[in-house]
Amino acid sequence: MTTALDSSPSPFQLRLDRFIHDSYTEFILILLILASVLIVMAEVASEPGVPLPILSTVDGVLTVIFVIELSIRYYIARRKDRFFKQYWIDIIAVLPFLPAFHVLRLLRLLRLLRVGILINRNLLRVSSTVAASLSAQLGLFVMVGLIVLVGALGIYLVEGRQNQDFSSLRDALWWSFFTLVSGEPIGGEAQTDGGRFITLIVLVGGLTMFAVFTGVVSAVMVQRLKNVMEIRYLELDELRGHIVICGWNRSGHLVIEELHADPDLKKLPIVVVAEFIETPERELKSTDRSQIYFYTGDYTTIEALETVGIYYASRAILLADATCPRSDQDRDARTVLAALTIEKLNPKIYTCAQLLDRKNNVQLRVAGVEDVVVSDELASHLIATSARNFGASDVLAELLTVQVGNQIYKVSLPMEWIDTTFWEVTGELKHQYDAILLAVERQTNGKRETLVNPPQNERLREKDELIVIARKLPIWKS
Repeated sequence: MTTALDSSPSPFQLRLDRFIHDSYTEFILILLILASVLIVMAEVASEPGVPLPILSTVDGVLTVIFVIELSIRYYIARRKDRFFKQYWIDIIAVLPFLPAFHVLRLLRLLRLLRVGILINRNLLRVSSTVAASLSAQLGLFVMVGLIVLVGALGIYLVEGRQNQDFSSLRDALWWSFFTLVSGEPIGGEAQTDGGRFITLIVLVGGLTMFAVFTGVVSAVMVQRLKNVMEIRYLELDELRGHIVICGWNRSGHLVIEELHADPDLKKLPIVVVAEFIETPERELKSTDRSQIYFYTGDYTTIEALETVGIYYASRAILLADATCPRSDQDRDARTVLAALTIEKLNPKIYTCAQLLDRKNNVQLRVAGVEDVVVSDELASHLIATSARNFGASDVLAELLTVQVGNQIYKVSLPMEWIDTTFWEVTGELKHQYDAILLAVERQTNGKRETLVNPPQNERLREKDELIVIARKLPIWKS
């Protein structure tokens, strides 16, 4: 038996889902909600008993639109119970009320909360960094506006006909705002039980908003102070020969740990630039962070790269960035764009890029990127090799880390070994340095060529690079 949860949505439901969550639809919905709030204010401010046919007609049309919108959301919802939990406020806000219960019209103001949610969602689509910095402020602003409006319209409806302090909606708005801010009634005293209840709501809302506002300001100031301490006073523009890591994903901390395991690279500062919502210090808790700097920004822009000192960096590592929700193609496109920009700004820098799709390798090679790593491809090769040989992962794991046993090193060919055969050099390396010659890297017609396990009579040439396996970096004897 197929349940509503297990059934897959129909094509019609998918089209409705795309329509109702489209950014243009949500923008129109924001405008309609704001229009309905203005209509409620106009109805409350109107003379009692005076009909407003135009406003009533527009309000009826807007209510129908909101009912249709909620009906669509209910129809496409996979979990109907979750729909009611998520939209119960909106459902209450669109319920029709009899004229005798005019105070209940204020419930329509609750849809302002939906405005805040929709704005925050669309900010997230534009930039997660902007959304993270503005979401708390936006939520606070919406709540303050909602409390002020509910308090002003409520006190005006309950007290306005018999209390001169609230004879106009303008006076009621000022009373609600000052009462919210000061924590005591300012500009008038309620004379009815209903008015006193509304005053209590505004006072409690003011105390709550003050606590929230204090927390938001404190969080913003702490974050800005943290950025100042990490960026401005550490003077990124004075770094030289450092490593720049562009982008961040779950393997980023492993890359830094491996770099720090090398005694020579450990001395180099590392600057990580990405669109962080929160910098990943927790992931690096076991690493010495005194030489690690974080910069929040878009690493595809020249401004961000100049800020992290790309002109003076010795190495650039481009990770498939996962700080923002993007498709694999978009992540590779950003890697390619950043590599093109980095090589243009600093042609002498060594660049290593991580790709998700081998097809994007062509652009990186044209840009001058020295090494390209397709992580999923390497992982699949490792798994297949282990399965084919009934275990080889331990060997490869040792060779690929500096932290255990033997490693892979690249060294220049000594002058005295020029025009010597591969086999002769292999014997000398093992005899003198306890190292194994694995491959020869050679420049041919301006292109890099790697000869893995070449024929034993292959003669080595001037400027060849040797790829060797050793426990430590071979240092040629003079």
